[in-house]
Amino acid sequence: MPTILYKKSTYTSHKDESLLDVFLRHGIEIPFSCKNGICHACLMRSVSGSAIPEKAQKGLRSNLIDKHYFKACSFFPASDIEVKDARAEDMFVPAFIAKKEILTAEICRLLIEPASTIDYRPGQFINLRNKEGELRSYSLSCVPEEDYYLSVYIKKVPDGLFSDWIFNELAEGDEIEIQGGNGGCYYNKESADQPLLLIGSGVGISPLIGIARDALLHEHKADIYLYHGTHTMQGLFLDKELLELQRQYSQFHYIPCVSATGEKIGSHCIAGRANDTALAEHTELSGWQVFLCGQPDMVQITHKEAEVAGAAARDIKSDPFWSSDQEKTAGTNQSEFTERRKYPKPDAQIWQVLGEGKLLTKVLHDFYDRVYKDPQLSGFFEGTTKQRSIEKQYSFIYQVFTGENVYFGERPRNAHHWMVISDELYDYRQSIMADCLHLHGVAQEFIDRWMVMENLYRDEIVKDKPWNQIKFGKEVPLDGFEELTMDASTLCDNCQAEVNVGDVVRYHTRLGKIYCHRCMSNTK
Repeated sequence: MPTILYKKSTYTSHKDESLLDVFLRHGIEIPFSCKNGICHACLMRSVSGSAIPEKAQKGLRSNLIDKHYFKACSFFPASDIEVKDARAEDMFVPAFIAKKEILTAEICRLLIEPASTIDYRPGQFINLRNKEGELRSYSLSCVPEEDYYLSVYIKKVPDGLFSDWIFNELAEGDEIEIQGGNGGCYYNKESADQPLLLIGSGVGISPLIGIARDALLHEHKADIYLYHGTHTMQGLFLDKELLELQRQYSQFHYIPCVSATGEKIGSHCIAGRANDTALAEHTELSGWQVFLCGQPDMVQITHKEAEVAGAAARDIKSDPFWSSDQEKTAGTNQSEFTERRKYPKPDAQIWQVLGEGKLLTKVLHDFYDRVYKDPQLSGFFEGTTKQRSIEKQYSFIYQVFTGENVYFGERPRNAHHWMVISDELYDYRQSIMADCLHLHGVAQEFIDRWMVMENLYRDEIVKDKPWNQIKFGKEVPLDGFEELTMDASTLCDNCQAEVNVGDVVRYHTRLGKIYCHRCMSNTK
């Protein structure tokens, strides 16, 4: 049997066993999420030995393939191999601060020159890391075809460790490390005939100007409306640039909005909030693409209102800006926000359309029949029976639409905390649900209302790395193993051998799998 050398220890691989499963069986904790090659959370690199099959490298950037990276969940060793963890230097590249501009007391612009080319789309974000290892995320306003430097706008956060460092210590010529681009909030040139509605609050204008410039560069045919909301006139730090862009392109419309009561505003500005103004002026959004960036409450509320106005869920892209001094994808702040969210108002009409649960049961059986066979989704349900998934989802939907307190499972944020799910994968999953509802005779009006409900929980589920769970207001470890003394007989989840009362086993806290004494061995 093939052996794996990892951190000076050797582990035996069984037939038809992925490298990830080898490590799990031996109690080795490495990052992973979907276990199905979708999320890339389990990246490792080969040092020597077994050839890496194409499947294990599918979807990786060419520079990572050249450095022998692969997905541990998709790699089945055929011969002996030595592997190591991903190197930070392969994920990050050095970069230099070409220019630092303090635009206002609260806004700073950095022009960054990476030491090597990075792939990004305007509107995505990059991760910045300083020499102390602190990491933060900032959205890009630049366009690769037109801009030599990467450009980010940074808001100063009170007592913010990272933003204070940028404002007070970082200097032109200093070195920093960057990684990216990341995120799904960017323009798709195939949507050239769709009107674009861009709404940003505060520094959330940063990715939107990149998206607008990218669309104009690709000769977007339909109108583009960009609403920038700030509290005071001083917050319109890109006012001149956007007015000039409006002068150059007849299809581009810039609407600055100032919300402070009594604030003296420019003649080209509107008093009020950007999202309120935008949706009052555009009441029918069917066929539009909508981009929402900035303050999380604004993004969440406007996302729902845009769907009510007719925008399709797949056509709404959002990037909620958690505190600029917090990592954009970190679990703590996001969880504190999403855990406070209440269930939406009950919808008795759609519950009646669902046969007061009878039709819902049929829809869910059809849906999970597909999901458990789907190559992109099935990996998230390993170790969970189809019937259990149906029952949990039924209870959750029951409570959402009726308002009755019947669901006692984890809320979406906690239930999906370990799953690395992109907007595209979330959209794909929604398309399956919509098709099931349609095939069972649910009218499009009610399918749309179902999708609006589901999208209330999008930002609790979509992420590019796992979150820790929140239990009683505190974070608990994402993963891990425990050793248990069995008080009942069972079978080993790996080799199917009997496990008797009193046996000591290894138990994976997330997967719920039990490994017997023989499978726990770290020897050949």
